[in-house]
Amino acid sequence: MRRAALLVLLTATALSTSFCKRQSDRVSLKDASASSKVFGVAMWEPETIDPSLAAEEAGVTLARGLFEGLLNRPAGDGPMVPGVASSWMVSKDGLTWTFHLRPDARWSDGRPVTSGDFVYGLRRVLDPTVGSRNAALLFFIEGAQEFNGGDAKGPAITAPDPATLVIRLHSPVPYFTSVLTYPAYFPIRKDVIEDKGIHWTRPGAIVSNGAFLLKEFEPGVKAVLVKNPDWWNAGSVALDGAVFYFVENDRLAFDWFRTGRVQWLKGTLNRDQIPIMRRTRPAEFHTDPVLCTYYAVMRSDRPPLDDPRLRRALNLGVDKERLVREVLMGGQGVASGLVPPAIKASTGYDPPKGEQFDPVAARALVTAYIAEKGDVPQLTYIYNSGQGHRLVALFLQSEWKRNLGLDVRLRATEWKTLLSRVRKGAFQIARASWCADYVDPGNFLDVFRGGGPNNYPRFESKVYDDLLSRARRTADWKARLGLYREAEQILNRGAPIVPLYFYTRIYMLSTAVTGFKPNLLDVHPLEYLDLRPRNQDVTKSGSARGGI
Repeated sequence: MRRAALLVLLTATALSTSFCKRQSDRVSLKDASASSKVFGVAMWEPETIDPSLAAEEAGVTLARGLFEGLLNRPAGDGPMVPGVASSWMVSKDGLTWTFHLRPDARWSDGRPVTSGDFVYGLRRVLDPTVGSRNAALLFFIEGAQEFNGGDAKGPAITAPDPATLVIRLHSPVPYFTSVLTYPAYFPIRKDVIEDKGIHWTRPGAIVSNGAFLLKEFEPGVKAVLVKNPDWWNAGSVALDGAVFYFVENDRLAFDWFRTGRVQWLKGTLNRDQIPIMRRTRPAEFHTDPVLCTYYAVMRSDRPPLDDPRLRRALNLGVDKERLVREVLMGGQGVASGLVPPAIKASTGYDPPKGEQFDPVAARALVTAYIAEKGDVPQLTYIYNSGQGHRLVALFLQSEWKRNLGLDVRLRATEWKTLLSRVRKGAFQIARASWCADYVDPGNFLDVFRGGGPNNYPRFESKVYDDLLSRARRTADWKARLGLYREAEQILNRGAPIVPLYFYTRIYMLSTAVTGFKPNLLDVHPLEYLDLRPRNQDVTKSGSARGGI
């Protein structure tokens, strides 16, 4: 058994080394500017950078750099700050929000940003023919959910004049300012979309309004951003630009960091390097709490996983404490449910506990299934490449074999292929995760709303959906949290997922970087960052922020 495992590890290492060499050959050291103010980042390749459609971390990160909404996030935690809107007012009942746009907000082609651009962008997200996975983020707006469902009336979004935008909500949303900073709320130019079609986000075609401009985008390799000299607050931006190197191999990412090509490893640190980095580079190694949950999704509408006994068994049969302690080793929290407990400090929401590790009960459920339906058909778990995901997959395979007697096949694929497969439903069990777009339990729970675009397991519960709808329309905060808690209890019983762990963001950050402030949403706007000159880089050891 050990010999077979060693053979698998050696084969994977050889393939990893081969891939590193191939990708290194494609990315020249000359890619980064000689300027000391170009920020290098290693991250996964985005599926899209279209603000209306970007729904995963890499795409959202780039969209935030290229576009600007009504409000902006601060450098860390704290109240939102003016963006395209220089000021705003809220009616006494908390429903009507009026935004006044700054006159010096400009698109990259020189045209002023108008309220009509926001109206078009928001309606585009909600347009059912567009199919944006972000539509539910706008369901706070009166008529938005109905419009997304095909109602021709439209959402309550109006532009009384080019410099004024009015949005009416169906119920008060105390954190609406935070929601407005998500790319789904960004303006979009209708004429550009109509002229360029699906290619409008390519360099040379894209028209944006953020602090940075898209200079290059080479699929599979990199995206290059340069400072936008015409952004209304360009004088406050220290960086000359940023290069996002796309990586599918975390060992290669660390090589880029070690040689100075990148200053930030955004969630791509190899697990085996964690103990070494904590010990040898403590000033650059960081672990920060973030609102993210890592889980496996199971197709709840197809045999054999349409049987809740089998889904519960797959959940009960995983020792998540051992996963966190012996495999991940990064200070992650054990997950028995979907919503991270770290949300309690900001919202008061206390997530209910889900089912705990119980191999005896898990085996009994499998036995009952077999007694009624026969042997469990072959199951396959798919995950995206990267050593960390591979280690989790191998652990799950081992747990399900030892505790349930099930031989689950593993299949690795690239990130974009995994996204495509889970969205099409072409899987049985798949690796997935959710990171908060804003600090609210509803942002997590709405993922599994019936018919929702991110509801990969196809979980269906009318009671669950009704609780979410009631919570969204409930003004009383404590009552609202109570409804969400009921909903999460239903989700736990329905078992469409195997919750595994709550993230800590483990990353390497060069000591040359300034202005980088940890926060629960892990959002770090480029316009706040700066780089010390190379000869002023702080290289001496120190204590790492956070802990494991």
